Amino acid sequence: MYSALILAGGKGSRLGYREKALIDIKGRPLIAIVIEMMEKAVDNIIISVRDREQGELLDSRLSGLVKPSYTFAYDAYKERGPLAGILSGLEACRDEYCFIAACDMPFINKDVVKMLLRECEHYDAAVPHWEDGFLEPLHAVYRRKPMIRETKKAIERGETIILAPVFELNVNYVAVDDIRKLDPELRTFININTYEDIEKLSEMF
Repeated sequence: MYSALILAGGKGSRLGYREKALIDIKGRPLIAIVIEMMEKAVDNIIISVRDREQGELLDSRLSGLVKPSYTFAYDAYKERGPLAGILSGLEACRDEYCFIAACDMPFINKDVVKMLLRECEHYDAAVPHWEDGFLEPLHAVYRRKPMIRETKKAIERGETIILAPVFELNVNYVAVDDIRKLDPELRTFININTYEDIEKLSEMF
């Protein structure tokens, strides 16, 4: 069995501190769309949130929109960025392999997720790798125990960047060209950071 971890604890600073997971896309909160995409590829879903207050807010907005088959994980570390959410989410995970993504990626491709899960076998991580060297650590698969271990170490060192623990793992860097064979337009990597992105995304839907 496989899990997916959706990181929803960000403060949405570039969107005026709006709750990014609840941005309205054609009448539905963004995270509901992400959950539905994930359910096509994995068995279990974990949503990482800042605290119980945010969890209750998201849960109330998701009621009746998606299957109530997700688990909330709450940050144990404050002001540590995505690493805190990754750690809490993986500690709540019970499967060996977990796909991790942000809550603002509504076009995640189930076939790409399944491919990355396969590519992670015999490795600690499978991370998409662009031709220019750019990596996609928030659209990647990780083995739970090694990633927990290295994320804890990174947090203890005062690190906040997502790649800090990743560089300590045995990683299979998956070429984006291989992903393009499954998703020619690479829509799976599309995310939201600005109001302009929201407008474009609504048009795409």
